[in-house]
Amino acid sequence: MMTIGTWNVAGRLPNEDLEIDEWLCVDKPSDVYILGFQEVVPLSAGNVLGAETRRPISKWEAIIRKALNKSPEPVAIPKSYSAPTSPISNDNGELSSTQINLPETKVFNKLDWPEKALDLKPKVLSAGAKLRRVLSSNARVGSSDWLAPQDNIFTGGLKRVHHSSGDLGMLWNEQEERTDMVDSLDDVSEQVLEEEDDFFGDTTELEYENSPLDDQVNSHHSRYVRIVSKQMVGIYISVWVRKSLRRHINNLKVSPVGVGLMGYMGNKGSVSVSMSLYQTRLCFVCSHLTSGHKDGDEERRNSNVSEILKRTRFSSVIDPDQPQTIPCHDQIFWFGDLNYRINKQDAEVRKLVAMKQWDELLYSDQLCKELRRGHVFHGWNEGAIDFAPTYKYEMNSDKYVGENPKEGEKRRTPAWCDRILWLGKGIKQLCYNRAEIKMSDHRPVSSVFVIEVEVFDPRKLRRALNLTSAAVHPEMILDEGLEL
Repeated sequence: MMTIGTWNVAGRLPNEDLEIDEWLCVDKPSDVYILGFQEVVPLSAGNVLGAETRRPISKWEAIIRKALNKSPEPVAIPKSYSAPTSPISNDNGELSSTQINLPETKVFNKLDWPEKALDLKPKVLSAGAKLRRVLSSNARVGSSDWLAPQDNIFTGGLKRVHHSSGDLGMLWNEQEERTDMVDSLDDVSEQVLEEEDDFFGDTTELEYENSPLDDQVNSHHSRYVRIVSKQMVGIYISVWVRKSLRRHINNLKVSPVGVGLMGYMGNKGSVSVSMSLYQTRLCFVCSHLTSGHKDGDEERRNSNVSEILKRTRFSSVIDPDQPQTIPCHDQIFWFGDLNYRINKQDAEVRKLVAMKQWDELLYSDQLCKELRRGHVFHGWNEGAIDFAPTYKYEMNSDKYVGENPKEGEKRRTPAWCDRILWLGKGIKQLCYNRAEIKMSDHRPVSSVFVIEVEVFDPRKLRRALNLTSAAVHPEMILDEGLEL
């Protein structure tokens, strides 16, 4: 299962004891959490044009880590290092489909991979004569994951090479940005994984600087770990996975796109994450689109979406076959403060909200209208909305702004600004809700999905290679220039 959450926090710093369990739906734990924030810092000129501050990020990371890892462990299952075999794969070793609804796995005291890995030196882990794994990290080279032949491919030996990276800079503040990423490997041999346990046995997870909540959670026993996080001014995305699933996530890349001031600044725009879960290519787009309730503002938001789709690039120097754009992925999730409003008079909207007439309001919702007309997100899906508009509330209150008008106060008609959409096959939405956390003028929104991903069994690949090397003479293969 996968949980996606989005929240415009209005530039407010969270208290250390903030409870976000309702937003994360922790009563039904997922395998993957993708959390997107907007306005993690106030969108002032200093924050938009100046150096980026990560002070709020450390607080949010600590709160997320605490929420995901504080629940008690379920009953442990036997320890297993092998990748799951596809239940419907055939004997030819072809890709097949399996549903990601993973059971809880036993948590072990040894950490198999640190959260921050960009500054690690390359490591070579030897697994005897048959298998060798090379791990490396580079902050300016695209990532890929492949199997390459050793010098003598007919002995059945394989060399696995893995690179992890991301070009995470922005044009206007490239030097100031600090990015935390980690990429992880599929397991192809129990022997290799046992060696990794020994190799990383004394490693501890690296935490953000001096966050008091981090001390309350023993990261050595964490069930969930962050695999990537990225901030662009006020837009921030953080991806967390079960520790046991981390080695099946590869090809992590991040692409920020600013569409705000002058069409390029980061006060509005998106931060997108591309990754492979087993053999399925996933993309997550966290965005904050142009605000406003004037006639024609929805067209500006449509234009923002078009710009993000056009300008988002996941460069890969090593493996050009990896997805380069958002539409190239198998499954795509787009979420954030999309800022679409309701085309009705303020008084009528408030009356219908009080009566919980969601269908009538949604008929006039700008995003729903633009979807029906095919002007934006053509072919995308959004679940049924059966909750109240998420914007705009008085701080720490259940009242919408303007309910008790004050002199000089600017009215804000309630609207469903915060949305989650998806595109692709093998996606089933289980729920689409808002959480009643009153810290911001927006209510956070989350959605739980069950997704299907393709799983390739490496044991079948080895069997196929052994059969090939036994049946075909080596000179014949060399003459034909076969590459593995």
